[in-house]
Amino acid sequence: MYHVQTKLISGFPSHNPFLRSRNYRGLPFTEFHSNAHRDDSIQPFSSSSNSGELRNVGFITLATIASKILGMLREMVLAAVFGVGPVASAFKHSLVLPSFFIALVGGVKGPIHVTVATTLSKLSKENRRRLIENAHAAMFMIGGVLGALVYIFADSIVYLSAPGLWASIEGELTKDIAIRQLKVMTPCILFAGPVALGFGSLSAERDHIVPSLSPALASIVVIISCAVYISVTPSSTSTSHNILGGMLVSSAASLGVFLQWLIQVLLHEKTGFKFTYFSWKNILEDKNLSELFALVFPAILTSGLAQIASFTDLYFASYIPRATAGISYARLLAMAPLGILLSTVILPLLPKYSRLVKSSSWTALKESLHQTILLCMVLVFAISTSMCVLARPIIYLFFQRFAFDSTATALVSSLLVCYSIGSPFYVIRELLVMVFYALGDGQQPFIISGVAIILNAFLDWLFTVKFGLGAQGLVLATSTVTVLSALTLLHLLSRRIKGLVEFTESIRLLALLITCSIISGYVTLIAYKMLDCFLSSMLLLRCFRLSEFLSIAFASLFGLFTFSVPLLIFQFPRMKLTRSFSQTLSKLMNFACFHIT
Repeated sequence: MYHVQTKLISGFPSHNPFLRSRNYRGLPFTEFHSNAHRDDSIQPFSSSSNSGELRNVGFITLATIASKILGMLREMVLAAVFGVGPVASAFKHSLVLPSFFIALVGGVKGPIHVTVATTLSKLSKENRRRLIENAHAAMFMIGGVLGALVYIFADSIVYLSAPGLWASIEGELTKDIAIRQLKVMTPCILFAGPVALGFGSLSAERDHIVPSLSPALASIVVIISCAVYISVTPSSTSTSHNILGGMLVSSAASLGVFLQWLIQVLLHEKTGFKFTYFSWKNILEDKNLSELFALVFPAILTSGLAQIASFTDLYFASYIPRATAGISYARLLAMAPLGILLSTVILPLLPKYSRLVKSSSWTALKESLHQTILLCMVLVFAISTSMCVLARPIIYLFFQRFAFDSTATALVSSLLVCYSIGSPFYVIRELLVMVFYALGDGQQPFIISGVAIILNAFLDWLFTVKFGLGAQGLVLATSTVTVLSALTLLHLLSRRIKGLVEFTESIRLLALLITCSIISGYVTLIAYKMLDCFLSSMLLLRCFRLSEFLSIAFASLFGLFTFSVPLLIFQFPRMKLTRSFSQTLSKLMNFACFHIT
């Protein structure tokens, strides 16, 4: 539902309060290896992981998968009820600014969540409590002012992000609905900061389950709002009913954020936190709060710069019929597996990276990054290959019903292919940004985001205006910028951690992964056609599109198996890591089955 785009180091920035306090501030790059000590405990999926960590990862996996399933169900319901028509398009336009606060500022893995989690992990329990209470009050006040400004200038905000709605008669209704929706969703801005603060404090206590489940709550509320709309207007598509549908969906978005905040307040108050009282003196004199905001504001500015890229995409998309809603549906499907991977693999490692930085364990940090990057690249390349090849049947299976017709399927499937191209580098970029945050540096990601915005705007113009690629050009521009941003961040981080990247070896591994993708793609396509021809002939399997689901599932499995064969033949490095991950995944599945039954 929330369409957002997220976000190197010339030495250690002396202005950063955390780096000023560390002994390694002036450590030369050449001394990384000589002064570092090996910490084997950082293996992300080693067989020596204790049962407590495994149980925590198991719960995170279950919670994240449940949240993603509900998120997919939410989008399926929205697509079935509103298709890619005025209500869906207006919702995506009006959600740009609230989504920045919901998903980036206030969301899991957002700048506040990450910086709060890393900051609290370095403080005592009493200082944590004081910091959370003061930060909660400060963020509420800031959110209140920003929310009021958004409500007052809603018309201008929609115009700036989607001027194309003013350029055509058919965009008139979409414009009116978008302005109304933006005003209704201003509470999202008010509660976004406190919600992110709660996520960060829970993660610092190694409780990732509530943050992983929270998006599911918002999805449930939106689904209920769609059910209410259908019950009130079963078949009408008049202007008044479209406006009613827009109001119901936007109200549900605001209610979902409020409920997340309410649950967090109840959880924190059970542990002794008090949010009903605050003192200006305590807020102004809290040094930890000042240091937190010194990290948070550059991180938010980084995300804010990235959000400008979303504005540029929607700016051009507003001139292209049905492009806004189509891009949103395609992005959801492309990002769903990546979100699971980020939550189950990368997010639990964030406090560990912070501890390794604090103890100057550079060799251990480099080893952990090597393993995580390789694992993510293998998994995402394999998944993205299947999604590219099976894009059209996947869109047909999930979305094509009622208001979502075959022309919408053709549009969204082509956009899904364009998104999948940059998917592997999206994961790497997010991982590297988190490492920079753990290092206490938001300056380098900020610079990269600024350059990426300019490049994204230029490519949007080039691909759509000059080359006439339409909505597909906007997504290709996003994927291109994602790839370049990830490579730049990796290069700059390797200058700080010597030996992180070996150019020749990296090119060889990337070529091997691309070869595996090509082979896997052909196998997946052939397997799907054969399975679809065979299974669709069975009358029983035609019910509920079961034959389509089985064809996609088994063809993807064949493709994933084929993807791994060249890796084994050419002895892909750290295959023991992949096997270890498979063993861990098997344990997690057994754990999940036990707790479900």
